[in-house]
Amino acid sequence: MKAVRIHEFGGPEVLRHEDVPDPVPPAGHVRIKVKACALNHVDIDIRDGISRFDISFPHILGLEVVGEIDQLGDGVEDFQSGDRVMPYLLGGDVFIGVAGPGGMADYVVAPTKQLVRVPDAIDDHQAAALQVAFGTSWHMLFVRGHLMIGETVLINSVSSGIGSAAVQLAKIAGAQVIGTSSSAEKLDRARALGMDEGINYTDEDVPARVHELTDGRGVDLVYEHVGGDRFADGLGSLAQDGRMVICGGHSGEVVPFDIIPFFRAQHTIIGSFVYAREDLENVLKLSARGLIKPLVADTFPLSETRAAMARMENRDFFGKLVVVP
Repeated sequence: MKAVRIHEFGGPEVLRHEDVPDPVPPAGHVRIKVKACALNHVDIDIRDGISRFDISFPHILGLEVVGEIDQLGDGVEDFQSGDRVMPYLLGGDVFIGVAGPGGMADYVVAPTKQLVRVPDAIDDHQAAALQVAFGTSWHMLFVRGHLMIGETVLINSVSSGIGSAAVQLAKIAGAQVIGTSSSAEKLDRARALGMDEGINYTDEDVPARVHELTDGRGVDLVYEHVGGDRFADGLGSLAQDGRMVICGGHSGEVVPFDIIPFFRAQHTIIGSFVYAREDLENVLKLSARGLIKPLVADTFPLSETRAAMARMENRDFFGKLVVVP
């Protein structure tokens, strides 16, 4: 089969589109013919060697996989060839695409306990764009952040996969949604998804504008996945007793932190990592009913994974980028 592998850490030049042996599913596992694999920034972090995950070389990238079962291992009874599935990231023996081979390949192997069925109403590209973005957003907003009807939420970087997903989920949950981005065009796209107010962080003071929009109060919850300056913007935008939930820091993992206003305003910072199977099943149901829409900005053949990653690093897109073997 063809796969995109890295044999060392580095820039785009370390990505190799090459022939590797077809995997054979062991007992309790299935082989999945990959139909789509969505890109995530962690794929770039793994390639660059800054992910803080243990990686064994050679490594097949790709953690967000959708496909069709084409071979069963011994003892598999609950699934059959032709079933459409996605492996839930942390539900099995390994973290697919991180601690084990990922989905930037013709085939990937996963244990049946890790599989989640894909509803027929969701196509392959949308399903690939849904798992991490909406699963993570559900977990951050509702499980960790405890967003309630009528609250106000600030969502940083609304043009990203998880940012655009968070806008949709927060809106259908009855929240007032304020979003940030780097351009008027991206903010307009987010308004079409339900965002109420937008702030361009390149030419506006985010905390000042947030307090203006909320009559000086601030927001109840900040949805933060960027780090760097956006982390500081989020803290400065919180209301008294406000909460900030955070899952990433690609724009700066180490940030300045002023303790005094933090404890005087009784703020809470909440960490969030990936999502639970129940979160994923919830967003699949919402998508199948048409209540949320995974956004596919562009697709690339497997052989053009370097171009896909370059597009992600340039950040000139809205939604998710999908690699198609």
